[in-house]
Amino acid sequence: MANRHLSRTLVLQTLFQWDFYQGDKDTLFQILEHNFSEFAPEFDDKDFSRHLLENVITNKEAIDKLITKFAPEWPLEQITLVDRNVLRIGIFELKFSENIPPKVAINEAIELAKTFGGDTSGKFINGVLGSIYKQMQEKGEKKDMDKTTGEKQVSAGGVIFYQENNKRFYALILDAHGKWTFPKGKSNKDENLRDTAIREIHEEIGINNITLYDKIGEIDVVVNEPNKKPTPKTIHLFLGETEKQELKVAKTPEIKEAAWVEEKDVMNKLGYEQAQKIFQQIITKNE
Repeated sequence: MANRHLSRTLVLQTLFQWDFYQGDKDTLFQILEHNFSEFAPEFDDKDFSRHLLENVITNKEAIDKLITKFAPEWPLEQITLVDRNVLRIGIFELKFSENIPPKVAINEAIELAKTFGGDTSGKFINGVLGSIYKQMQEKGEKKDMDKTTGEKQVSAGGVIFYQENNKRFYALILDAHGKWTFPKGKSNKDENLRDTAIREIHEEIGINNITLYDKIGEIDVVVNEPNKKPTPKTIHLFLGETEKQELKVAKTPEIKEAAWVEEKDVMNKLGYEQAQKIFQQIITKNE
């Protein structure tokens, strides 16, 4: 998923710059290539970005008509540059692309809006794309919202803490999207979920001597990998305890950083809504 999310981020950045300076089509692709070299020189899925950008621009007139139709309170030129171009990406993938499941198109657009837009951008994008998708369903234009292809993947990880002076500190990782979340990883064949969680936490951030308690929740996502069809994945998270120790980040592009975070600060630091909901369950039980 990291590659495709980065692809969309680069395309959004390119569209933003192009829209701001009101450039032509040739300028647009020059900007994209510059962004590759400047921000992702070793990126291995550039073709997806080029394809996405090409098709957003090719269908721009039809896309902008849909924005006008489904956001009638907002003239196109009054929608912020970020929101306008997030909508262009989201509408292309939702309405015109046969390879992107609707759920992926909508969720990815919302994530882009929350990351780069204003406080209400996610809600605005969700409302517009949701209305478009509802009409598509009524007309029978697109496959089911939750339909994906490929064998379901299973991952496991943990919400791991240590306690000191009546305070709890939780281990978080900064992932490839620049968002804080919990350590987790793919389960090996015939490996039980508890063993996966312990192994992955140790491999990702070096924690030893973990005592796992009950499973506290699941997170369902859709994985997008280069040259592969979208695949559903369920992440099983366990509550776990350890002693205070230094975190050692694995040398992998999926993890940028790791940190112990005091319980009172975790909710504000977590970058994903589903992770926040799971952590809220822990807070509620501790109260």
